[in-house]
Amino acid sequence: MSASEDYEEQEDTATTVPSVLITSCDIGFNEQDLIKQILGTTSLPEPSKQEDTVVWYPWTINNKYYTADVSLCVVPSTYQMTSEIAQSMQAFIAYFDSTVKDGLERLSPWISVVEDLAPEVLILVCDRVCESGVSRHEAHQWCLAHAFELVELSPEDLPDEEGKSFCVLFFK
Repeated sequence: MSASEDYEEQEDTATTVPSVLITSCDIGFNEQDLIKQILGTTSLPEPSKQEDTVVWYPWTINNKYYTADVSLCVVPSTYQMTSEIAQSMQAFIAYFDSTVKDGLERLSPWISVVEDLAPEVLILVCDRVCESGVSRHEAHQWCLAHAFELVELSPEDLPDEEGKSFCVLFFK
C-alpha cells in the first residue's frame, strides 16, 4: 500500500489551507528555528493547531505575484504523517546535517512519502555544505536525483548561481 493510499480518508480538501511540511533530520536542529528564519522573526507566532509534536503555524506569503495563506507544518517524523497533512501538503522542506557523511541518508524515510504525495516544491536545507561531511557535489547530485532545490543558510561566498539569491533571501 502506498503512502497516498494510507492518507486517502481525508475530508473534503476544498476548505483545507495548503501546508508546507517542515522537518529536520538533524537531532541538533529544531524545525521551529527554520520557521523563525522563514518568517524573519525571533519568536514563533501562536500555533494555529497542535497535535502532540505536530504543530501548524500560520504564514501569509505576500509577494509581487500573489498573496496566499499557508500553514507551516512541523512534522518531526514520518510516523506523525496524517491524511490531513498529506492532503494539504504543497511543499516539503527538510533540514539535514551536512557535517556528517550520512546526513543525506537520514532523509531516506521521507523519500517514499515525498514521491507518493508529489508536493510541488521540494527544498533541502543545511547550514552549509561541508567537504568533511556532505560535499557540495554530493548534495547537488542528491538534489538532482530527487528533484529538490538546495538552500544553504550560511553559504560560502561563491559566484552567484541562478536562483541562489532568491532562496537565501527566502530564509533570511
